[in-house]
Amino acid sequence: MNKHLSSRLSVAAVLVAAVLFLAVNVIANAWFGNTRADFTEGRSYTTSDQIKPVFQSISEPIIVRLYYSAGVGQVSQRHGLYYQRVRDLLQQYAKLANGNIKVELYNPEPFSDVEDRTVGFGLQAIPLNQAGEVGYFGLAATNSTDDQQVIPFFNLEREQFLEYDLTKLIYSLSEPNQPKVGLITALQVNGGMSPAQMQMGGGGNPSPPWVIMQQIREFFTIVPLKADVAQIPQDISMLLLIQPENLSPQAQVAIDQFVLGGGKVLLFVDPHAESVNPPGMGGMGMPATGNLDGIKKLMAAWGVSMDGKVVGDLDAAMRVNMSRDTRPMISDYVAWMQIRRGNLDPNDAITGDLKQVQFGTAGALDAVDGSGTTITPLMVTGPKSMRMDAAKFSGLPDVVALFREFKPADKRETLAVRITGVSKTAFPDAPLKEAKQPIQVVVVADTDMLTDQFWVNTNSFLGQQVAVPTADNGGFVINALENLTGSPALSSLRGRGVQTRPFTLVDNIRQDAEMQFRAKEQGLTSRLGELEKKLKDMQVRRDDTGAAILSDQDKQTIESYRGEMLATRQELREVQRALRQSIDSLEGVVTFINIGFVPIVFGLILIAVAVLRHRRRRAAAV
Repeated sequence: MNKHLSSRLSVAAVLVAAVLFLAVNVIANAWFGNTRADFTEGRSYTTSDQIKPVFQSISEPIIVRLYYSAGVGQVSQRHGLYYQRVRDLLQQYAKLANGNIKVELYNPEPFSDVEDRTVGFGLQAIPLNQAGEVGYFGLAATNSTDDQQVIPFFNLEREQFLEYDLTKLIYSLSEPNQPKVGLITALQVNGGMSPAQMQMGGGGNPSPPWVIMQQIREFFTIVPLKADVAQIPQDISMLLLIQPENLSPQAQVAIDQFVLGGGKVLLFVDPHAESVNPPGMGGMGMPATGNLDGIKKLMAAWGVSMDGKVVGDLDAAMRVNMSRDTRPMISDYVAWMQIRRGNLDPNDAITGDLKQVQFGTAGALDAVDGSGTTITPLMVTGPKSMRMDAAKFSGLPDVVALFREFKPADKRETLAVRITGVSKTAFPDAPLKEAKQPIQVVVVADTDMLTDQFWVNTNSFLGQQVAVPTADNGGFVINALENLTGSPALSSLRGRGVQTRPFTLVDNIRQDAEMQFRAKEQGLTSRLGELEKKLKDMQVRRDDTGAAILSDQDKQTIESYRGEMLATRQELREVQRALRQSIDSLEGVVTFINIGFVPIVFGLILIAVAVLRHRRRRAAAV
């Protein structure tokens, strides 16, 4: 075949390929325009099956108005892609709702009636350029009774929680009558002055409400109850008890009878509630001053107990920044734990879909013999766990010492349980002696996991507070409330993609190395202290002017101590430097494997394929 003909055929082949490519895209767009394949982990771009009943059960019309300025996409391509995802997801919801959801799309042109309505709904304008032009990317939805829900601006930080935000918004419009939950707590869950601030005369700004309470109120009506309540109101379907200190005898009886009569309870109780007087406040991290005797008496009747000690887990320990001897350090804090999927009950509706729940100075729950109830663990620690005295966490705990002295008991500790079965009253003189039906109680041995710092980051964007979950703590609470109250489909209203992917093998290697270095560091520090004490305790004679009179032997002893101290300090610095180098080297290897190793291997494979093809062509030519 001559070269000219071969060249023409090559050009023709390229043109045919281009035409076929365009034809396939046109046909695919016409036939499969709304069909997508989602290969992301967790299927983040696919409507989950659990939330479909939310839309299929809608019985009244809901209008969802999506406002988007084209200029927003021109300034930020990510927002343009985000808009397409929001629009597509809303259209999927409309199909699921069988016509009860109507989606309207608007482009708010400057000084138009549409922009006026956009502003009227309270949507947030963002500047697009220095000329003063603004754009909008928000949503306003209404139901048949003119109830209104708004997303002022779709912030990119909450993109992974888009399905959660949209489903929650539509659910609140379709179910305006929220279940009532009675709340008894000794903590500042609704904001205000902490006990430490009160002791200091009310100085400082009051704290805002916890994000978890804001989230609960989106689905439930909270009814505050006092610790001396005599009777639980009849319209309350369940109780939320968060560190219920100093329960009066009549309140104890009221809760006991409520549970035996069929009422549900979600209880958070903590041996060391850090939120009462956090470190750095006047209370210096002291535990709660109120007593938990009342709730512990009820817990015993339900079948569980908590001994008051704090649980730590070496494998689940969170890495924290701290300061030691004015030097910044990073260490594993064994009392702050990341409980991951392997330690969550996969068969329970409350924990089945969770990926990670974070705890702070939590307690341990034990089953009480002879209670007659069934205790099912929902969340447990790993086998490298240990119970520690709560007194070690008063003030500012020594994180490094806790890590160094940690001795795993080779036993999993229970952090949260579900209690079912027929229980008996804790009060023989009460009207109900035994439960009418199997009780439903969930107990969690921690309250700090409800505080913002353990599961959510809150940022300000154009005056709007944006909460971005970092763990599934909020999902756990909503799941538990939904499961106990029987509210439909709430357990699925949770942002997918909240997870960390730890390098377990790397963490184990790092922990083993750190344990060895910390032990050696402790020995050197102790030796240094002994030398300093010996030098200080030396009996030195002085003359009338106060000057030291030193014999040659005294001088030799002092120089010996000083020399040994210098050598010890140098060895201590070498140990600390070796630890840092060991961790850095480990991080460098992991970084190389993740960033460089795979592309290199892939490149070598391509080179090998190219060489093999070249050899085959040469062989065919011969």
